[in-house]
Amino acid sequence: MAKKKSRARPSGDLLKLLATRPRAVALAALHVSESVLLELEASQLLSAAEIRGLLKDASTTLRNAADQVDNRSCAVASEIVESMRENFKRNKA
Repeated sequence: MAKKKSRARPSGDLLKLLATRPRAVALAALHVSESVLLELEASQLLSAAEIRGLLKDASTTLRNAADQVDNRSCAVASEIVESMRENFKRNKA
């Protein structure tokens, strides 16, 4: 019988770090996401066009959320994702 993987909760130190360093957390998430997208393309699980579509959908969703709740963070996040999409398009052309 296979062992069930346990999902350990972050330690107290990690939780403090996450709470006190939101910019670092956001930057880490951004880089991990970009790495995952590049790996998905390299392994041919997604095409460049599919990745650009995924980023466009994410940008649109964030922009709509910003419009609905007047949330500046969502608007800025939408701009960041759109910039990622444009850079991805340029680098693949």
